[in-house]
Amino acid sequence: MKITEIDHFSHRHKLELSYSEKPYQCDGCKELGFGSSYQCNNKKCDFHLHENCGVAKPIATHSFFKNSNFKLKKKGKRGKTCKACGKDVQGFMYKSKETYLHPCCLELPSTLNGNFNGGSLRLILEVKASTKCLICQNKEIYKGKLKGWAYISSCGKHCYHVGCVNNMNFENWKMGYFNQSQSGGVAKGLVFNKEENGESSNGRKENEGSPMKYALDLIVQAVLGGAVASLLGI
Repeated sequence: MKITEIDHFSHRHKLELSYSEKPYQCDGCKELGFGSSYQCNNKKCDFHLHENCGVAKPIATHSFFKNSNFKLKKKGKRGKTCKACGKDVQGFMYKSKETYLHPCCLELPSTLNGNFNGGSLRLILEVKASTKCLICQNKEIYKGKLKGWAYISSCGKHCYHVGCVNNMNFENWKMGYFNQSQSGGVAKGLVFNKEENGESSNGRKENEGSPMKYALDLIVQAVLGGAVASLLGI
């Protein structure tokens, strides 16, 4: 059962679980969010926390790091990056020795399942990409400096770095391409998928119901911490 109202150390007013009509920047981890978030019940105050940031546990574990406990820290550390996505940890973070994770990265679903146009798709979260990411066209992110977590389809044809999807979301949000109201899913309006003369911006032709688009849509929603539950049938 979801917690609908919380008192949080990061804010003086009570926070209520509400649905955000537009993407927002989390005031906890400083990363982009979409869908449900904890918002200030004082309507004059624009404040959002990811669900995962709002109810983050003081101590957490992850299956990728056996026998390791991660402690929640309130502030990021200059020059340190998230092991999952490769982005700087600027706000709330989990730390274990020299490993850092954003709260939402730590809580990423291990598998994503869905059906589309009579077909099915299963994406598995892996600690590194076994094939080239379809966004950056590399196995590593940031010019080989970090392997980075990736979602890979069970058929092996679709691979996306968590960090590449995260960066794509942020850039498109800044450019105004992110629009929940567009039909075809959250990823419909992203530059990576935006079609011009029948082609996407990466030069590949894609039809509206393609597994590639559906895979990306699932991952976008998982990374943003939004409405992925409905796609998973939860």
